[in-house]
Amino acid sequence: MNARLTVGIDFSAQWADASLMAPDGTPLVRHQRFDNSQPGFEAFKRLLLETLSSAACSAVDLAGEATGMYWLPFFLELATDPDLRTYDAALFVLNPRWVKWYKQCLPQTDKTDRHDAYLIADRTRVHRPDTPWQLDLPMLALRCTTRYRRHLVQLLASEKSFFCAYLFLAAAAYQRLAPFSDVFGATSRLVLDDVCTLDALASLPVNALAEHLDALSHHTLPEPPRNATRLQQVARESFRLPTALGLSVHAILHTTLQHITFLEAQIAQVETEIARQLPHFPAIQQLSTIPGIGPVFSAGIGAEIGDVRRFLQGTKCDARGRVRPKTLRDAEDAVAKIAGLWWPRSESGAFAAEDRRMSKAGNANLRYYFIQGADRLRHWEPDYRAFYGRKLREVTQHRHKRALVLTARKSVGLYVGLLHRNEPYRSREARRA
Repeated sequence: MNARLTVGIDFSAQWADASLMAPDGTPLVRHQRFDNSQPGFEAFKRLLLETLSSAACSAVDLAGEATGMYWLPFFLELATDPDLRTYDAALFVLNPRWVKWYKQCLPQTDKTDRHDAYLIADRTRVHRPDTPWQLDLPMLALRCTTRYRRHLVQLLASEKSFFCAYLFLAAAAYQRLAPFSDVFGATSRLVLDDVCTLDALASLPVNALAEHLDALSHHTLPEPPRNATRLQQVARESFRLPTALGLSVHAILHTTLQHITFLEAQIAQVETEIARQLPHFPAIQQLSTIPGIGPVFSAGIGAEIGDVRRFLQGTKCDARGRVRPKTLRDAEDAVAKIAGLWWPRSESGAFAAEDRRMSKAGNANLRYYFIQGADRLRHWEPDYRAFYGRKLREVTQHRHKRALVLTARKSVGLYVGLLHRNEPYRSREARRA
């Protein structure tokens, strides 16, 4: 068996702290600091190659914590460096929680970058992960794009909430009376873009106001008189702000509405980019054949899961203590665990806790797309609609959230199966036929 050198790297925005360890756990270089830059990488590589030669090691395991984006440029260089290809180099990206839990098994010590690099190396040597990190640039690009979309969607939701808070100051009855079906609909935005005109609109006859709203909406409103009546009622029932405060609130609403429009345009551009990248991933594109799951959600789920085959590597010890090859059910459980969609048991002796809280520890991006996808599935797919309804009726508290999360967990097997088989979705009736 090849003698493997183990390297642990602790990343920050400025530094890459490294620790090099022999196969028996002896520190060859307990700590050395490098700049987290191209020159710093070159200096680290020289040390690594010298140590591999002096320690007579023909293979190396390089592990680093997934700390934000700080680890990625360094690992890209490691994965593509021609001088390291002559060695059996394996790269591992560790969840910081793993290192933290490993540290808790040891006597209490300082929390420093110097010691963290050593712990990363020792944890990798003692419990080497099953699956090395593999560089897949197209998949990495798609993952960055889908994560950016989620970021924009969260910003948009925050801005809309902020807008509604100030809308109450400007027109307290607007959301309660709902003159339009959607506060952020096209016609509603035109009205809200200049809330100062509410009093002027309220002074118009209902028929004149209805004609104005009909023209403003390009004749898309189904019942303009109803909208006009509600809008005048909003103007009558809302509080009147002092002039100075009113002007400030109206300016905030105007600029916030512009920002909301801008974010929506940005999201549309990102979704166009996702649709452009998706044809390069035939297996992920198959997920878009699921009813209600379009290219955006299929890309988000597929990009975070990656190659399903990595979850089938190695063996599994079942409840009877038998070691067997991993199955698709094991892969499904692993993906759900990565997404934090699992409920850890708590048992001690004869005691077994009845209340089990969802972990939530894991890939928040994957969990987001699973849950959003489940919300689509319950509207489009009969099996998932029935499952959601059954879970909704089981409890009296947090009914929707609980049912939606359980539906998301049920859907994991569907995504994993389609990605593994690289086939389109078929309904239950089609499978029976």
